[in-house]
Amino acid sequence: MKLNRNDYAIEATDDGGYYAYLKSNIMCSAYGETSDEACENLSDIVDDFVSDMYMVEEFV
Repeated sequence: MKLNRNDYAIEATDDGGYYAYLKSNIMCSAYGETSDEACENLSDIVDDFVSDMYMVEEFV
C-alpha cells in the first residue's frame, strides 16, 4: 500500500535509526536504519494489518 505522507510520522531514534508510525494508529509502526527503510517497513506492516482485518471480516 502506498502511504500518503500525511498518514504517517517519522522520528529519529537515539541509536541513529528511524521510527515510522501511522498517525491514526500508533500501533502500526516500524523501524529502519534510514527514513526510507522505516517507511518501506511501515508500508509492509500496514499491508499485513489491512489483510488481517479482511480475514477477520470473512469469519464474522
